Amino acid sequence: MSDDAAIAVIGVGCRFPDARDHAEFLRNIAEGRVAFRDLDRSALLAAGLTEETLDDPAYVTTAATLPGAEDFAAEFFGYSPTEAEATDPQQRIFLEVCWQALESAGHAPSGDPLITGVFAGGSAGTYLAALQAARMRTDGVLGAVDDVLLHLGGLGDFLPSRVAYKLGLRGPSVGVQTACSSSLTAVHYAVLSLLSGECDLALAGGAAVNEPVLGYRHHPGALASRDGRCRPFDARSTGTSFSSGVGAVVLRRLRDALADGDPVLAVVHGSAVGNDGSARSGFTAPSPAGLADVVAAALDVAGVRGDQLRYVEAHGSGTPLGDQIELRGLTEGLGVAPGVTGFCGLGSVKANIGHCGPAAGIAGLIKAVEVARTGVLPAQPLFERPRSPGVLADSPFRIPVEPERIAGDDRYVLVNSMGLGGTNATVVIGPPPPPVRPAAPAGDRVRLLLSARGDTELDRMAGELADALEHGAVAAADAAHTLRVGRTAFARRRVVCAAPVDLPAALRAPAPATPPARRGVRLVLPPAGLPEGVRERLAAAFRGRAEFVTDPEEGGPADDRYVIAAEALSAAATGPLGNATGNPAGDRLDDRLDEALGAAWLHGVDVDWQVPAAGRGRRVPLPTYPFTRRRYWALDRLPPLAAPLAAPDARPERRQRDDLTADLVDLWREIFGIPDLGPDRAFGELGGDSLTAMRIEAAVQRRHGVSVNVHRAGGGQATAGRMAQIVRGLRSPGTPQDPAAARPAQPADGREADPLDADLALPLGELAAADRTPGPGTLLSGDTGALETTLLHELLTRSAAPVHRLLPVPDEESGRALLAAAAARLGLPEPDPARVRIVPAEPSAVGKALRRHHDAEPAAGIGRVVHATTGTGPGLPYGEARLHRVLPFADILGWMREQAVPDCTLISPLAACAPALGAEAVIEESREQPLDPRRGGAAQAAWVAERLLERAERDGMRVRVFRTGLLLGAPGGSTGDALAHLLIGSAAVGRHPLDDQPLPLTPLPLAARAMAELLAAPGSVGRAYHLVDEEPLTVRALFARLAAAGLATEGVPVRRWQRAVALRALESDPDPRALDPLALRTLAASAPGAGRIQARAWGAWRDRQPDGELPVGDLLLHGLRRTAAHDPEIAALLAATLTEDRDD
Repeated sequence: MSDDAAIAVIGVGCRFPDARDHAEFLRNIAEGRVAFRDLDRSALLAAGLTEETLDDPAYVTTAATLPGAEDFAAEFFGYSPTEAEATDPQQRIFLEVCWQALESAGHAPSGDPLITGVFAGGSAGTYLAALQAARMRTDGVLGAVDDVLLHLGGLGDFLPSRVAYKLGLRGPSVGVQTACSSSLTAVHYAVLSLLSGECDLALAGGAAVNEPVLGYRHHPGALASRDGRCRPFDARSTGTSFSSGVGAVVLRRLRDALADGDPVLAVVHGSAVGNDGSARSGFTAPSPAGLADVVAAALDVAGVRGDQLRYVEAHGSGTPLGDQIELRGLTEGLGVAPGVTGFCGLGSVKANIGHCGPAAGIAGLIKAVEVARTGVLPAQPLFERPRSPGVLADSPFRIPVEPERIAGDDRYVLVNSMGLGGTNATVVIGPPPPPVRPAAPAGDRVRLLLSARGDTELDRMAGELADALEHGAVAAADAAHTLRVGRTAFARRRVVCAAPVDLPAALRAPAPATPPARRGVRLVLPPAGLPEGVRERLAAAFRGRAEFVTDPEEGGPADDRYVIAAEALSAAATGPLGNATGNPAGDRLDDRLDEALGAAWLHGVDVDWQVPAAGRGRRVPLPTYPFTRRRYWALDRLPPLAAPLAAPDARPERRQRDDLTADLVDLWREIFGIPDLGPDRAFGELGGDSLTAMRIEAAVQRRHGVSVNVHRAGGGQATAGRMAQIVRGLRSPGTPQDPAAARPAQPADGREADPLDADLALPLGELAAADRTPGPGTLLSGDTGALETTLLHELLTRSAAPVHRLLPVPDEESGRALLAAAAARLGLPEPDPARVRIVPAEPSAVGKALRRHHDAEPAAGIGRVVHATTGTGPGLPYGEARLHRVLPFADILGWMREQAVPDCTLISPLAACAPALGAEAVIEESREQPLDPRRGGAAQAAWVAERLLERAERDGMRVRVFRTGLLLGAPGGSTGDALAHLLIGSAAVGRHPLDDQPLPLTPLPLAARAMAELLAAPGSVGRAYHLVDEEPLTVRALFARLAAAGLATEGVPVRRWQRAVALRALESDPDPRALDPLALRTLAASAPGAGRIQARAWGAWRDRQPDGELPVGDLLLHGLRRTAAHDPEIAALLAATLTEDRDD
């Protein structure tokens, strides 16, 4: 953006938690204060909450509250008490804040000749909803609908137009509704309006007031946090904390602001707005690509490169998914070169004040303006450890934990805001340029003009101004100029004249009474007339309404005129020398003119103060109007807000039901609005999103006393029937079957009900304080499958550090034999016994084995653990799979935490994931994953292991997850190896099935090499890596690749292929275990159900590799040959197919 298109931020007004004004808000941020407090229990009880509710551990009573939400300067703005109470507090406070913003910019809120626009967004608040509910109770729905006063006072449509009406603003008045990004989107459109010439000045902001705050019940996986606090980008964050806030900024074209002496706080160089569209997992889910596009567009408009930014004020909602996506989108949007990291500060004001809904963006902008103005980065409160350390380490960002000063003058700052529903807004700002308009001349005396509606407010105004001048924040002469050109004149007036150093005392002195107001002014000219130009200046200053006479009695009695004897003006031009500007006579004349104009103004005469200013004087921020507020709160007369309404059950037959599935099916029908919805309709298929999931979870909690979130029930594949099964498992034997009588039940102990839920709460122990430097050794736990064996080889190749191999064997000798056989099967050298230390352990005694091993070899120095949950047969029930995959891993984590071993990596199958909430079948590359209930026990066990890893991460452990698909290049043939069975069966019969099932494939050698390298990469901490292609190959395409490698088979329909494999199995003696006509079905059960899998982190690593990888067909053929080489039965099956020229 060129200088001609730059926009200045010249004024700010705001009210946020713990901050009644702009100065207090900035002070709180600079000092790192947070506004979250425990709510008063007695007030919550008085509001209708019960002791039982408040004692519920899931009920959160910590929040950030807005000061003075109940109060309003109704008389000042001309509202009757009835109108004031019918007006939503967010509209009332926004009106006050806009007045303050204009005054802080040095522009009179009423009477300024500039065309001023208003752009703002609000939300539906508690106050209006409560009033409408009360009206419905007394007058029915029609009574509430027909209440015009409530509609005018509460609807967001009238937020900007109310300000325009009350302040007399004639520019565009535009309501903006983009949810959480509303206020920053309003800034964008205010900028466009200024650039197009629609207005000369613009107010932009937003408001959200949801008072009183009564707490909420925390639901795992929902948006709100577990403890009522907001910790953006922190590993401990469990969600956001919704709060209230109101803010507005004043914008003006930079060239006009500089010419007029406005207080430029920062400069808007560019902005952009856009929506994520449909390329996301659900309506409420953000998209990194959509955000990146908007960020890049804003930088492009601003003409600023990403590497020039020094701070980003992020949306930073504190939700695990939102923060991760925002960090990725910001990184992509900045477009800096790989490896250029940590140069830009990152923070979010939500850590201080919570999430202010539609006012969140303006809160972030106000904070960012101060960063650009001062060059000081405030510390991010409540931040200890990043949620995704690897992602942050590889990004351009760092999160300041102590205040920092930006080096240099190019302090470019980016502000980002993301709206629920997909609308992103980004603004790029920079520091203010030096002023160009001359300051007001500094004379021996300064004359201050103060005006208010009443004497009490006038006295308070004088006292606050005295405090500001005493602290030396502004020049007295510019303060005098600002009071003249930037304040509205009221009936009560005062003129204070003193030397600059004496002004505070003079302001605190008792004020004389305001003299009676006069309708006009009469100037009595001396016989010799006035010096040249003086009469013209006076006529212009009095806007052509002054009478000029030579005789005081001329024109009749002067009862309604203020009379000025102009002789003093003539004498001033020829009196003793002065010393203000080098033109003594001119200085004295200016002072006498100022005195005369000030006296006339004191008597109620209208004065145009721009005339005597003559192009000098700068507007400076001064204390704004001291409103007298009173409580206008209609809720005081209503029943307690939290008390339930006594209303008959609209469906009494529901009380008679004991069919849990039918009840939940009815619930889903109500929420989705589909009357014939059945128990097996999938959540994602129905178009469900995170908000729908929250509604379902809350309703199940109310009806049945247990908390079941949609992720737990399968995410996009969740059904009402599956949810009913989980509810049955969680309800203890005495839980009532009647939904209306349900009470919160204790979870089952895992033996009588669902062991999966019990395993999620397995004890992990406390994380011990580290009293030593972590050693270089790696503990590798898992089967001796192809992946674990190849990874062991890579670890030994890359480092001289020892590897401790945890194996389910009775002794060390058995373990070494197992490792040797596994290596031989892959054509790898036998692991060096001097480097590999065997840890024998039965699955039920892993913890004891590790302690015994540690005691025997205390100098072994294990610094990290790699645990693989792959390899378990997909058909195992969860009760069996947990014995091999969950309970041993919990033991490992417990031992790690006991010994302060800090680093844990989990290798998990992609089958443990499910598509994200929403209709599009995409598995996101994120740590948080829904559980797909269609998967077998092995996938469920891997999913539980990942959840245990999340718990371990919360208090400081470094973690990462590698998720694999079907292994390419691995020997197969064992029971449960569905991909090998598909390949062997097809090669044996010379035919393959024409099937389009997607198969996520992991190239074995490359995946093992990536894991070994990334284990030691700081950028991997906190990440999930999907070691597959983003677009999986189908079965049909797989065999096309195999044909290209030299093994061609005929494509036939699935049933023909199954019949051919079955017949070949019957012909063999004995029946080969690898000929499985149901291999396709097994593959479907073990592969994730998605057509697309995000794999950006893995893709970035692959792009950096200097050598290419083997083609898919070659890897498939290699795996078949290795299988035949070590399995005589399979070698016999494939003898006619495979050549003798093997590559092993």
